[in-house]
Amino acid sequence: MTVRVTKPEFNIREKLSQLERPIGKKGSEIMKSETIQDAREVIRADRKNLIINGACTINQRFESGTYTLDGNDGAGYYPVDRFRSWAIGGGAFTIQRSDDAPPGFRHSMMYTVSTTDTSVASSEYYCVQQRIEGYNTSFLKWGTNDAIPVTLSFYVKSDVPGTYSGSFWNGGQSYTCVFEYEIFEQDVWEYKVVSMPGPRIGSWNTTNGVGLGIWWDFGSGGGFVATPGIWQNAGDFRSTNQVPFMSHSGAKFRMTGVQLEPGLVATEFEHRNHGEELALCQRYYWQQENFLWLYSLDVNHSYVRANVFYPVEMRAVPTVTGTFNTAGSANGFQSITKKHTIPYVNTPGSGLVDIQNGIFNAEF
Repeated sequence: MTVRVTKPEFNIREKLSQLERPIGKKGSEIMKSETIQDAREVIRADRKNLIINGACTINQRFESGTYTLDGNDGAGYYPVDRFRSWAIGGGAFTIQRSDDAPPGFRHSMMYTVSTTDTSVASSEYYCVQQRIEGYNTSFLKWGTNDAIPVTLSFYVKSDVPGTYSGSFWNGGQSYTCVFEYEIFEQDVWEYKVVSMPGPRIGSWNTTNGVGLGIWWDFGSGGGFVATPGIWQNAGDFRSTNQVPFMSHSGAKFRMTGVQLEPGLVATEFEHRNHGEELALCQRYYWQQENFLWLYSLDVNHSYVRANVFYPVEMRAVPTVTGTFNTAGSANGFQSITKKHTIPYVNTPGSGLVDIQNGIFNAEF
């Protein structure tokens, strides 16, 4: 006796596509993982983003203002906290925080070419950087045989499409690896991912200095050119294919959603709450406006001491500057710890010093 069983026809392509639906975004990332370690990195619950202020939410220096950055600013300046920028050459750009951002974000950093540089000298450079503290990168074990790879991801939008480049580097900028990424469309937000092998040689700070730095280039001079993807004992930060962004008058470059994480898989951006992100930024820079200090005199009446308790312990003893509303009350600050206490030279007055603006800076 023969029994025949029949089933209705079905579209195997459709059935396969349905298999992807239940796994979600995290499941898809796990399935794409090449190693067990990569899969663990996707599902970990601890903090993963080594970049501070990657969503450009903190902007202590100016909330909505602009700043024109040119060759006179040898120390660079910040469109948003932690992203230090330079324009060392004949060109200049305006930097600011922008409300133009991709879905899931509110802000970006924006660069607008205000003075073009069509002939950049070999030693001139235009860039934005983030310098990450050694305490936060020591677990990567760079410079050893156990060096952990990292993945950089970010959203970018530019008026000038083409090949862009940047680099990873150590604290002395003496050991670097250049990377490239492509912007395909003009004035459209695009998502970029760059994976970088961990270097097994080189000197890498593991304390409160620069543990590693990231450089995004805008068209620096020929003296900084290197082949992408190769760690080398040199201070080179861009590739030969870099778009000459600074030669385009009025061109705009925006970036946000910047994340650096261990492993070879780029995961969704880690949004931290505002208070936590602000505290992370204040380790390097904070300011306070319009406040009174009650001072005490030293035994010789040569200076007064005011105890100011910082919101967080700073990376290093900060440089302190400020302006005073109290006429003749003070002529200088001097910080002596990373946590509190500012002694300052003073002509004794009423016992109160009215500070218009105090700036505490421990950037590197």
